[in-house]
Amino acid sequence: MTTDNRKQIIQRVTVRGMFVNIFLALAQILSGIFAHSQALLADGLHTLADLITDIIVLITAHHSSKDADEDHPYGHARIETLASIFLGVSLIGVAAGIGYRGIQSFASEQTAQTENYAVAFALLAIFSKEFLYQYTVRAARKIKSSLLESNALHHRSDVFSSIVVVIGVGAQIAGVDHMDALAAIVVSVMISVMGAHLIKKAFAELIDTSLNQPLVEKIKNHISRMDGVVAVHSLRSRSMGGQGFIDTEIRVNPRLSVSEAHYISLAIEQSVKKHFSEISDVTVHIDPVAATDHDSILALPSRSELLFSLYSVLESVPLSEEIKNIHLHYLTNQIEVDVILPLDFGCNQQTKLASRILQMTNSIPFVGKVNIYYAPN
Repeated sequence: MTTDNRKQIIQRVTVRGMFVNIFLALAQILSGIFAHSQALLADGLHTLADLITDIIVLITAHHSSKDADEDHPYGHARIETLASIFLGVSLIGVAAGIGYRGIQSFASEQTAQTENYAVAFALLAIFSKEFLYQYTVRAARKIKSSLLESNALHHRSDVFSSIVVVIGVGAQIAGVDHMDALAAIVVSVMISVMGAHLIKKAFAELIDTSLNQPLVEKIKNHISRMDGVVAVHSLRSRSMGGQGFIDTEIRVNPRLSVSEAHYISLAIEQSVKKHFSEISDVTVHIDPVAATDHDSILALPSRSELLFSLYSVLESVPLSEEIKNIHLHYLTNQIEVDVILPLDFGCNQQTKLASRILQMTNSIPFVGKVNIYYAPN
């Protein structure tokens, strides 16, 4: 799915939710005022706050979908994460206001008589918010959007708060004093918990917390079974804007060509993306030796240093200038050398030159096995 398609889905789902919230907020606030229901009014203000968060979601979806640029080489997906934190904070802020008013009302000795029709508006809120939750969460899971999922959880928190409102309003109408105010307080606590959950999840993403371990193990096993992979040394994962990112180090045959090793890395990248829709980016590091051998590899001379030593001892060998190429294989404690000679030398010259090369390179430090190959011009 392209970035533009993802943005369009987020915007479409959010705009439809806004229309529902506008209608529902007006209905709840007006009925709360005229029906003398503190809990229903609080729930209406909560719904009104959803409109603000919907606007934030729209703005965030626009900016987070921008392509990577020079200043942001990894894209703008972190904007989604920051917006999720803001949504969580806004939920806690709304909850604090609702809870404060509920405590004031609960402490008051006088309580207004709540009208019977307040229950109907509270039930309307439950069905409307549950519809929004189901609609939004399906879209969020389809496109792997943490921002849209946060907004869906916002809708789900409204469902629970409206259930509490129905209970409180019903009890108040039945003659139990302060139940409406108590319901408002319970609603505020529930909203706060939901906000804290959003903030915790977003912070985990900001500090590059790993993807869930069962998923990581599945990906690791999938890579280890792929053609050309000797072992998976390590696999690191993180999330950004609801999308998974994988960095893995694999061991391959040390005598593979660069192009074949590159082919293996491309195959891994495409296969992981195909089989695991949660993953949007895969970085593969190719390693020819075991992870514990890295220090011994770094102790070996560089290509330029070794070639200087090779040509220094070979310059006195007749026909050594005919060497077509030299391939180096960096193994655990030594370098294996492939020397490529012309095929059209003639058998006698080939044998003499090969024998002389093997003799002269035998004393070069760090050089292990020397292989002689012949190739046509």
